[in-house]
Amino acid sequence: MNWKFIKHLNNIYQILDDLESKPIERDYPLNWEKVHATTCAQVGRMLAQKRNVDTELAALACSLHDIGRWYTGRQVDHAQNGYEPVQNFLEKLELSQDHMEQIVQAVINHSDKDKTGSPLEEIVKDSDILDCFWHGDTITKPFHVARLKKLLTELQIEIAPLIINET
Repeated sequence: MNWKFIKHLNNIYQILDDLESKPIERDYPLNWEKVHATTCAQVGRMLAQKRNVDTELAALACSLHDIGRWYTGRQVDHAQNGYEPVQNFLEKLELSQDHMEQIVQAVINHSDKDKTGSPLEEIVKDSDILDCFWHGDTITKPFHVARLKKLLTELQIEIAPLIINET
């Protein structure tokens, strides 16, 4: 067991539990945010292993990528709104300045799925798309569909039987 990462997840769950008492409208329920943070971390870990990127850094970045939405409740601009909260979260950890900056950049750039970023940013974007897809989200934006197809091909998962909405 990776108890260090599990501690990070517990800290994330505590933040989300604390936010439960704040009466704001949300685009996604906080229970989804817990599930998505956890499963994105695992998908990110797998992609990082395959792409020769630090698996723990990827898992942490993937688990935190929607932190802006946790605090605002809204999907709109949630990546950019994650800047300050992710900085605050990371300051409490024993990470190098370089690793902190890589995670911050991955968080604030993860919605730019039509652009290519650093290897860590790409892992966060890909884990987000794949996790949402596997949880039943309909992928419709053309650049999201393209990213998903490329990712499924990379993972050697047959695309034909999968439902991808290309409208």
